[in-house]
Amino acid sequence: MPGTPFPTSGLVPKLAAWWREPRRNGWVLAGLAGLLLLRRPDALAAPQLWAEDGSVFLLGQDAHGLAAVLHPYMGYLHTLPRLTAWVADRVLDVAWWPAFYNSVAFVVWLGVLARLFSPRLNLPHRPWLAAGVLLAVQTPEIFLNLTNAQWAGALLLLQQTLIVRPAGHRQRAADLTLVALFGLTGPFIIPLFPLFAWRWWRDRHGDNLAVLALAGLCAAIQGACLHHAAITFEHQHAPLDAVTAAVALARRLVVWPLLGPTAARDLPSIVQVALGATALGFLIWRAARAESGRFTRAALLTAGTLLMTAGFIRMRPDTWTGDDLAFSDRYFFHARVILFWLLALELDAAGRAAALTSRFALLLALFTHLPGYRFPASPDFRWAERCEPIRNGTPADIPILPDGWTLHYPGRPAPRQR
Repeated sequence: MPGTPFPTSGLVPKLAAWWREPRRNGWVLAGLAGLLLLRRPDALAAPQLWAEDGSVFLLGQDAHGLAAVLHPYMGYLHTLPRLTAWVADRVLDVAWWPAFYNSVAFVVWLGVLARLFSPRLNLPHRPWLAAGVLLAVQTPEIFLNLTNAQWAGALLLLQQTLIVRPAGHRQRAADLTLVALFGLTGPFIIPLFPLFAWRWWRDRHGDNLAVLALAGLCAAIQGACLHHAAITFEHQHAPLDAVTAAVALARRLVVWPLLGPTAARDLPSIVQVALGATALGFLIWRAARAESGRFTRAALLTAGTLLMTAGFIRMRPDTWTGDDLAFSDRYFFHARVILFWLLALELDAAGRAAALTSRFALLLALFTHLPGYRFPASPDFRWAERCEPIRNGTPADIPILPDGWTLHYPGRPAPRQR
């Protein structure tokens, strides 16, 4: 009826009010956890080890115990998975190790989403930012396994460069613990270190200086490990093919996330490069002209550039003979999340064209990938039935994920007592 006021009670109005001013509470955490689990329910319903979960972290713990924390792998430290393997070994039966490993990875991913709703992270459109984390992962390679939890951990480090000063000792301790843990888990603290320095330069106080100093220490340790390992690959020494590189970056960072895999495979290369250049130009223009949040946009653009540059040097997509949209996909993950976040920040842009463009792009990204939101269940290799040799310390070859990977367990002198 004309003149009837919009209802202010009921589920829909409450959800609409929360969407405008989202707050973190138990219901929000439960909802985020449900969305994570819905994407790949077998990670906790039928947990299995993934690649280095077994061949590096399980075997490292078996051979060295807690001292394995000090052992680099692929040229850098992996503190979180090493500690996880140590705790599992100390308190759980072997049959429960995959469940514990995946649960730790689940907590890391949930932590990224939960921190987006922290009052200390002053960002608009937080539900859209959370959607960016959930939808930017297009292959199951890094999702909810301990080996690749470092990729989610890098987003926690990025959030730390944007978060406001801690209000008390507990927040201060939590900030430092997070930086130390994920600064020593994966190499991402190195490309992100300039953002910690930039944050301190803009807001010079003791808390930011302490975080900067700790980030610098972690970056130095990981950098020293990488320098000592001196791991290089033949493809990294090939001459740069700038045209092929531009096509690969445009395809993986813009065309596939926004238009889907069919467009990424079939569109002419010149069209894909044009779309990539247009998207990058739009984001740079908005970062320079934004009415508010200019530092946040600039920081996100810088982070995406630094992380993508490090990934590019590592994988060199210009040397690939083909692109199946799955190979080395993890190296594009952070930049795709940041692309989604930057578009979300433009939803309330003062310019109508910028706001409409961002809304259209976000809706494309959302509905293009929604049908594939839930990953197919992985093969079940029945870990609980096959792990008896590890319990007894006898040699065995045990199949684990991904399909085709085998854990070659060498055995140990004495049986494990439980």
